[in-house]
Amino acid sequence: MVERAECEGLGTSSAEFDVELMWGVPGGLGPSWAPMSSTAGLPRVLPSPAEVEELYATAAAEPPLLEDPKHAALFGSLYDLSVRNGQVLVAAARSGGRLRSIAYGHYWSWIEQDYDWAHELRATLGDAAATIEWSFALNLLARDPHLHQSGLGRATLQTWLTGISGYGCWLQTTDIDTPARRLYERLGFFALGHGPQAPNGQPGLVMFRPPA
Repeated sequence: MVERAECEGLGTSSAEFDVELMWGVPGGLGPSWAPMSSTAGLPRVLPSPAEVEELYATAAAEPPLLEDPKHAALFGSLYDLSVRNGQVLVAAARSGGRLRSIAYGHYWSWIEQDYDWAHELRATLGDAAATIEWSFALNLLARDPHLHQSGLGRATLQTWLTGISGYGCWLQTTDIDTPARRLYERLGFFALGHGPQAPNGQPGLVMFRPPA
């Protein structure tokens, strides 16, 4: 889970954005999902994978992440797979026909996570792996980098956390000092251990937030 949080501003506040909270369909949308762009102006429609990829690429290209755009395509594909294959919770804000922020994730149970990345995560966490059982995984938090200091990143994450009230949640982020990591810490996340390789080539930092 790689993200950008709040930095310098363009005079826009989070109050000017409507952050929508949307559940995906239980069991996933499968091949029947025909993604729609935010340009359609329809409320409570899940963002398209192409929009998620574009937003991630724009955000992650900024310092301190400076990520290769190839990682954005991966995150767009993972979002698409999550919507098609399983129930997801999405918090998103749009304006001007564009996706401006997103936080999304899903319920996590180890028995359902039978793929290489999850196996590696469990192995690297060791005994701490039990902590994230029956919690929610935050797969991505991203915010338009032009909206620095607007508070939109925080508002989007808080909206998503409200949707999973009563459950713990976890994420993996790059293990460097970023505004996003400081945001997570302010909202009650703490370092749990390390997981698979992050986009910067180093082991990712796994953070956990107890039920609230």
